[in-house]
Amino acid sequence: VVGGGPAGLAAACKAWDEGVKNILVLERDKELGGILNQCIHNGFGLQRFKEELTGPEYAGRYIDMLKATGVQVKLDTMVLQVVPGGDGAPHQVHAINGADGYMVLETKPIVLAMGCRERTRGAIGIPGTRPAGVFTAGTAQRYVNMEGYMVARRVLILGSGDIGLIMARRMTLEGAHVKAVYEVQSYPSGLPRN
Repeated sequence: VVGGGPAGLAAACKAWDEGVKNILVLERDKELGGILNQCIHNGFGLQRFKEELTGPEYAGRYIDMLKATGVQVKLDTMVLQVVPGGDGAPHQVHAINGADGYMVLETKPIVLAMGCRERTRGAIGIPGTRPAGVFTAGTAQRYVNMEGYMVARRVLILGSGDIGLIMARRMTLEGAHVKAVYEVQSYPSGLPRN
């Protein structure tokens, strides 16, 4: 399983429950949980666990489930390449980490659960080559919630989707002055609870 976020953890746990006993999760971060680790707001787990959890609490549930299995995990491991097998030959996963060095792992099934990525600065049309002080919402969220770095004291947010509204609230709670949340629609596009 490539990726130790919610999808990768769920896939590994389900495969184990279905009788697959030789499972390895490769995660590039230093801990399991993926994007959920920076989502400290609540609203997770309502469908799966029938209770409201924060992102880290939700990830923690899957991490605990994984620990109850024999699934192996390699953290701080970057997958560099996947080479498809053929004619019955296994696939190859090329990965690297500080403990094991360069690895070529052979497997039949591969679950790719690398999560989503924010669009790059260029893809969302931020002009210039060095836009100091301009952050995507996910980057700002990681800095504030995980790294303990306050990105600004005066904030302007473009977009009123869930992450925009969540970050407006979060920055306000951290003492920043959110001057405005701008939205191209005539109404906020995030969930009412945000």
